[in-house]
Amino acid sequence: MTRQRTASGSGDRSSPLARILRPVRGRLTAGVVLQLLASLFSLAPYLALLGLVSAMRTSPVDRSVAWRWVIGYLIAVSVQSAFTSIALLITHFADVRLQAMLRRDLADTLGRLPLGWFDSTGSGRVRKVVNDDVESLHQLVAHSVVEITAAITTPLVGVVLCFVLDWRMGIAAVVPVVAYGLTYKLMARGDMRAIMARIAEGLANVSQAIVDYVGGVAVLKVFGKASQGSRRFRAASEAFVDEFGRLVGPQMRAQAFALVWLSAPVVALVAMAVGVWGTLGGAIDPARAIVVGIVALSLPSTLYTVAASNQTRSEASEAAGRVVALLDEPPLSRPVEPRHPQGSAVTFGDVHFSYPSADGQTHEVLSGIDLSVPAGGSLALVGPSGAGKSTLALLAARFRDVGAGSIRIGGVDVRDIDETTLRSTVGVVLQTVQLPALTIAENIALASRDATRGQIVAAARAAHIHDRILQLPRGYESVIGQDARLSGGEAQRIAIARVLLQDTPVLILDEATSAADPETEGEIQEALARLVEGRTLIVIAHRLITIAHLDQIAMLDRGRVAELGTHRELLDAGGHYARMWNVQTEAVAA
Repeated sequence: MTRQRTASGSGDRSSPLARILRPVRGRLTAGVVLQLLASLFSLAPYLALLGLVSAMRTSPVDRSVAWRWVIGYLIAVSVQSAFTSIALLITHFADVRLQAMLRRDLADTLGRLPLGWFDSTGSGRVRKVVNDDVESLHQLVAHSVVEITAAITTPLVGVVLCFVLDWRMGIAAVVPVVAYGLTYKLMARGDMRAIMARIAEGLANVSQAIVDYVGGVAVLKVFGKASQGSRRFRAASEAFVDEFGRLVGPQMRAQAFALVWLSAPVVALVAMAVGVWGTLGGAIDPARAIVVGIVALSLPSTLYTVAASNQTRSEASEAAGRVVALLDEPPLSRPVEPRHPQGSAVTFGDVHFSYPSADGQTHEVLSGIDLSVPAGGSLALVGPSGAGKSTLALLAARFRDVGAGSIRIGGVDVRDIDETTLRSTVGVVLQTVQLPALTIAENIALASRDATRGQIVAAARAAHIHDRILQLPRGYESVIGQDARLSGGEAQRIAIARVLLQDTPVLILDEATSAADPETEGEIQEALARLVEGRTLIVIAHRLITIAHLDQIAMLDRGRVAELGTHRELLDAGGHYARMWNVQTEAVAA
């Protein structure tokens, strides 16, 4: 059975908020209906109060009649409160269900996105969507749907009652509300939806700046540059404060002036003036004047609720837009009829690839790449920064899909290989190692669901990290970030152990020794030597001495293969590779 998703595909033309709320629409409708009943029933307390005031004005006072009206008033208030409480209970259950569904679907979506998507999307923005934006829907679903229904219908019922009791008092009851609305409209400027979008963007920038600063603060402190590292965070914070004041200031000033009309003294003054004038002239019944006055005094609080609920709805609409945008991110396509690679040869056929640029256009980084690596063979990708080395190699692991051309493993286009099969075929050791907050054993075992402790230890030994793990407080049960603090080289060896356990026939190494210090680089090289045995190997490297022994070396320049051959052939050609080699060897000799 296919479970219901919180939002359908991008072809759905309904608003993002409507899409988000669709799974709980029935519950929300039930809550609204119950609150409508509560609002209609709000007439009963006013009528009971009217009867009580009229009974108290008789001489002598009929105590039994007065007490019946008191009891009737209490029953009416209780029934009204019961309807509202049940409505809120239903919407709270709806909120719990919706948040669980949203976070589940967002996690599923993140799991289906191409791995390259995470390189171009800051973790702060992802966290804001998954955590903050989902949380911001709580107030709307659990409270505001019911509260705004009450805030609109209950005063409408009260105003209708005022006009029914006495049209003059009815006018007196609505004058402050109308005056408030006109004053605010004349003084306020700007589209609140656009303002909320700008505020949300500013908060996202601040959130990302915090993540970036925290991630690099240790290194900055080492070099005495902690204040420099916080510069971007301070700049983002100050820019947000300035923008917030500029956007919200006019609305706040308009609200401050307009709220004078809804203050209790002003409302009471208008109602009392009309009531006293009518009562003294004999045109208005005193009991009705009292009830209408009470209704008039209750109207401002309902307007506050409407204003707060509208604010909540605006925030929820913006949040829903970001949630839906993430849910609509195109996932990595899945083959209709998956094929299994026959061998481990890798072939790049006329590969083109482009990244989107800031102006909405595309920037081509690979153009017409033709390369092949036989099964068990090796290929090094070298060249200046930005030449497309990592992009090309990681396309083979399907971090992204090619724009044109094809990449084949074992004669099969990687787009026709099931993702599980592809992950068990292509192993990757990245330049930047990512170790989740799991135990050391769990981090290594990510490569194999049924790995035994013996296999985990064997992989760690082969990666020359076993002895270091035993020095941790809880050995293999030490948790990354808690009682396991690893250097870059140590983290790299954990990653190598993970890939050793994965045991893939194709291996991609992206600057695998870049995080190593001179003392540990030798150990990493030994671990890599064991890792690459018998595998088809693609290596990205800047230090040419580490790849001189490989079968083929491709020099990339501006997204194209500028030179191709063995180390000796490229040196003899005297081209760019030979010049890079001479520069590096002279630097080492010096």
